[in-house]
Amino acid sequence: MNILANAVGVPSIRPMSVPSLLPSPARHPGGRLVFAIPLITALSSLALLFLAIVCGWFGEWTHTGSKFCEASRPGLIKQPVNTWSNLCFVIAGLYMGRLLWCGRYAANVNSLTRSTFYAAFFASLVVFVGPCSMAMHATETHLGGYLDLLSMHLVAAFITAFSMQRFFRLGVRTFAGLFLAVMVVCLYAQTLTMRVPVVGHPGSLAFALFILTGSIFEALNVFVRGLRHEKRYGFLSAGAIIAAFLVWNLSLTGCALCDPHSAIQGHGLWHVLCAVSLCFLFRYYVSEQPQA
Repeated sequence: MNILANAVGVPSIRPMSVPSLLPSPARHPGGRLVFAIPLITALSSLALLFLAIVCGWFGEWTHTGSKFCEASRPGLIKQPVNTWSNLCFVIAGLYMGRLLWCGRYAANVNSLTRSTFYAAFFASLVVFVGPCSMAMHATETHLGGYLDLLSMHLVAAFITAFSMQRFFRLGVRTFAGLFLAVMVVCLYAQTLTMRVPVVGHPGSLAFALFILTGSIFEALNVFVRGLRHEKRYGFLSAGAIIAAFLVWNLSLTGCALCDPHSAIQGHGLWHVLCAVSLCFLFRYYVSEQPQA
């Protein structure tokens, strides 16, 4: 048709190119790393956990974690419900990394949406909580119990250091120093053997105190620094962890929600609610905008 039109002097008509009205989605500045690092963390930590269980690297069975109601089963996995419920942390961390990689919250200006380090670190840390807690419930060994408390302290250290980093506008190195300082205090608390009312172990007390410290600095970020957030996610995160703590207490051996041979375990629900709390906390973090 174009040849015939040119032959008779009629200008050819070309189809008009219409620009897309939908902008291409913005990706995270860190690219695939913000998802690849949590994914590698998940695969490597779960693989190492499996090898450690099969090869007996955790040592002798010491009934560690038996107070969390579920009866010990024969075989590799001593407490199956309390073990597999920790996969919620792995799924949550991978989901966070995926959302950040896809640029779901790219319009917001904050540390998680603009920094590869904070984005990958937080998502990987959430992933890592799962295998650490699984180690105790799968093996009921002393080393497994140590890793379980370690995972709780990693979360508390991040919440404290990250809230202070944003309040004081600190760099990555100072954040890392604060994170390590909190971990040193928590690890020392893990070595103590005294009995603490309500929470039991001094390590659990350290976890609670640093969660409270982080919450105080989050309030300062809002009311002093003027950072803007979708505050409902902060309240939902706090509500989920409070509900989880109540379930944790009620599901101890001899308490109301304890049925050792049930497929529904209160301590397993504690894991699920803690993972939900971290998801809401993530949503709170990524909603942050600087002062207007």
